[in-house]
Parts: sequence; C-alpha cells; structure tokens
Amino acid sequence: MSNSNIVDVLIENIGSDQELLKKADEAIEKAKADKRDIVDRLKDYRKDLSVLLKYANEEQKHRIEELGFDFSESSSGLNSVAQTALDIILKGKDDKLTNGALYKAYVGTHKKESDAVSYTEFNIKCRSLFNSQKLVRTKGKDPKSSKEDVISLNGSLNPIQKK
Repeated sequence: MSNSNIVDVLIENIGSDQELLKKADEAIEKAKADKRDIVDRLKDYRKDLSVLLKYANEEQKHRIEELGFDFSESSSGLNSVAQTALDIILKGKDDKLTNGALYKAYVGTHKKESDAVSYTEFNIKCRSLFNSQKLVRTKGKDPKSSKEDVISLNGSLNPIQKK
C-alpha cells in the first residue's frame, strides 16, 4: 500500500467521523429539546397534583409517592425548616423564644451543625409562619439585629395541632 493510499484512507475516515459527529450532535440537540418538553410537563403535573391531591384516596397518594412526588410540604403548608421551628415554639415555655434561641434550638435538632441551614436562610424559610400568622414577631431591643426579637405563638392552636 502506498503512502498516498494511506493518506486517502485517513482523509476518508476523518470525513466519515465528522459526518457521524454532526449526526450525533443533531441527535443530542433533539434529545435535549425532548427532555425540556418532558420536564415542563412534569412541572405542570406537579402543579396539578398540588391542587388535586386533596381529592386523592390513600392508594392514589401512595402511587403518587412511588412516582417520586413528595407533598409533605404541601399538605402541612410548611417547609421542613418552618415545621421544625413551629414544633420548637410549641414545645417551648409559654410558646415563645427569642429568634436567636429558636435558631439555636433548630440547629440542635441536627446531628451535625453543618446539616442546618444558615441563620439567614432559616429566617427566610420561616417567613411562611409569620405570613400565615401562626407566629408573631415582636422587635427586640436592637433594631439592627433580629436575634433578640421575640417569636411567639399567635393565639392558640387547636389541641390536635399542639402535641
């Protein structure tokens, strides 16, 4: 086999592989578009389920959970951080704590401190408790710090909620 034949074979291989690469890229782009469409449909299903879940029986709820949908936050209306904070307040003396003490108690519910969210994120995640008026915030002495703010239960919860 002469050198020119080897070069011709190499050129042919390069051309073939470039064509294969082009086809693979087209297939990848189509797969990405298909994936986006599927993800959008799943998001829509999640929205539909969050509204219709209250009509589902236990078997249907179990099947929904098997599909990977978790509505524990939707059913109580609280994220896990806010639910933990509410539980801490409910177990606290006179149903109130300073915000700093509440955060410290929240951190104490974790095996490792690094598993807890930051103080700032904690306050953001607890906003739903104030927005829903489950808890009330009374500003502390230092207007620049929220750690001395007193967080208390707003009125009384029904006996079933108070464990």
